[in-house]
Amino acid sequence: MSPHGGPKSQYRRALREGTRMSAPHTAETRRLDVWYGAEHVGTIHDTSPLAFEYVPAWLARDAPMAIAAIALQPGLNDSGAVQAFFENLLPEGELRQYLAQQRQASTLFSLLRAVAGDTAGGFVILPAGEKPEPPAYEPTTWKTLAETLRRRSAAAVDLQGADTRISLAGAQDKLSLAIFADGMPQLPKGASPSTHILKPNIRRLAKVWHSAANEAIVMRTAMHCGLPTAEVFYEPHTQACVVRRFDRTRVANGSLARLMQYDLCQLAGLTSDRKYEKEGGLSLGRCAELIRRYSTQPAVDLRHFVNWIVFNLYVGNNDSHAKNLSLVHQPGRGVSLTPCYDLMCTRLYPGLSPNFAFSVGGEFKPGSMTHAHLAALGRDLGMRPQFLARQAIDLAARLPDALSRAVAELRPALPHAGRDLARRLEKFVLSTTKRMAARLAI
Repeated sequence: MSPHGGPKSQYRRALREGTRMSAPHTAETRRLDVWYGAEHVGTIHDTSPLAFEYVPAWLARDAPMAIAAIALQPGLNDSGAVQAFFENLLPEGELRQYLAQQRQASTLFSLLRAVAGDTAGGFVILPAGEKPEPPAYEPTTWKTLAETLRRRSAAAVDLQGADTRISLAGAQDKLSLAIFADGMPQLPKGASPSTHILKPNIRRLAKVWHSAANEAIVMRTAMHCGLPTAEVFYEPHTQACVVRRFDRTRVANGSLARLMQYDLCQLAGLTSDRKYEKEGGLSLGRCAELIRRYSTQPAVDLRHFVNWIVFNLYVGNNDSHAKNLSLVHQPGRGVSLTPCYDLMCTRLYPGLSPNFAFSVGGEFKPGSMTHAHLAALGRDLGMRPQFLARQAIDLAARLPDALSRAVAELRPALPHAGRDLARRLEKFVLSTTKRMAARLAI
């Protein structure tokens, strides 16, 4: 085999690095413009590696804001920070490969051009020369969405239509929706902003069953434990967890506005294939450093961060990686950690990784973590070990009631197999929490 790998590995590397494997674009299509509301922020250039350039008007603002770790400076910038920010806007893994084949887009630039319209966070990416248009939506029903989801393996992408450019990062099928006062779903057209994300059951992993019920229950549990958490509900027709977006907000005239949001991989200049610590990604200590650097309320956010770590250990969420931590800028309120999102019990399913996404005091296996590891984590985070121990004990005391409330709230909407999932999940999490809390407290 070639030292550079076979065709599949070359293909994946091309998607990750943006190297060109297709015919060159024409001069008119080699640039994309980045917009923040009605302001032109800069231009993406189809080079290898990808390059970005802030426009002079953005740099001349009274308070110019950098895009994640992309330095505020004139001229072309093709640094790793550019690759990291834009690559992290795209779906990952098999879903990215599906999009590449469906849209005939094999480079980072061409994928951005094909799907990155209404991305996570505050920016809209459009072909050069185009400006954001007034939002437009197509009414639909939950039953119609359910029928389409049953027919297609990647319906959460296909449903939007060929002219819709909405990119949601992650490896799971997702669908952007707008839900307004009447509670009925609408499909955003073009790059129109959405209000919710629909997450149907994961179908690519045979042993992962009723993941939507799992996520909805665990998210509600976190909320009842007092963690800032995105609002969710379980939609029975589509059998999906529906999440209210916290990077969208209503403004005075009633329209939707986008908020600037960056995950920690974007802020650290790391691409999505480095989201796990074992793959060269961030450690928990490095995450804490980024929170201290960017948050305008670091003490509050670091407490939320500790509770996020412990909660994920208790509920068995081993997939709690660095892309599941983000900071958001809310005008007039500063920069803070976003509410928790993408919480579910992965340890319930056989075949998924038994290791936590981060090491805790040098240990990746949750079943081997002790008070000594928690104390070492405290030192890594620059916090007193006693503080972490108190947070762990307090959260363990609150979790059983919070879990019971979450299951009771969602059970009526769940199908029969989903209710079975809820019973197993509740039993597993209560047992895991009791055992782990005992080890961490000693």
